[in-house]
Amino acid sequence: MTEILTKIKRRYFEVFGDLEKEINFLRKTNLLLSFIILLMLGSVIYLGAKPPVVIRVSRVEGAKTIQDLHTNNLPEGYEMVGFAKRFTISYTAFNSYTYTRDFAEAFNLMTARFQKEARKAMDPALIDKLKDVGINTEIQFKEAKLERDSDEAGIVSLVGVRHVTKYAENVPPQEILFRADLVLKKVRRTLTTPEGLLVEAYHEITLNDVTRKDSTSHD
Repeated sequence: MTEILTKIKRRYFEVFGDLEKEINFLRKTNLLLSFIILLMLGSVIYLGAKPPVVIRVSRVEGAKTIQDLHTNNLPEGYEMVGFAKRFTISYTAFNSYTYTRDFAEAFNLMTARFQKEARKAMDPALIDKLKDVGINTEIQFKEAKLERDSDEAGIVSLVGVRHVTKYAENVPPQEILFRADLVLKKVRRTLTTPEGLLVEAYHEITLNDVTRKDSTSHD
């Protein structure tokens, strides 16, 4: 009998031997599954940190996918000019019906530092004026130029005419010629900053009141 038991290759012969053997097997299985879960979690974090896929369209409508390379991921000149125009319209083309949406979009295009400066510089009575005056503003850009460009930032200069009309009054629009200079900070392309740009500074000067000039010439 002793010889027979010796030849049987089993670890346990007591009543709960099979149960303990199953517990050991489940313990090893759990360790393997935990390792697989950690590996999958690391893969998800790695993929989430990568910038989104960007398809750039050239001036002749040629589309190409931009790889995750710093040199190819930087915005080009015409992208910076278009971004500057979009911000200027949202930030300065006041409309009594869409100003909340326009300001929200404009502030989302700013750096955190410029957001603080813009809030301090904004006239507290501006919102109330926009509610009561009932105006609509359109901007027609006359010139747009990329003044400087580097890997960190760029400066865009815009010259345009701002046409301001009142909804309730049938009068000619007020037309103001202005120049705006924008400092655009280049950032990583993400879901919140797909253009890879944020406005670091905005400066504007009035070049001429076209309305006043036209009314004087008619007199």
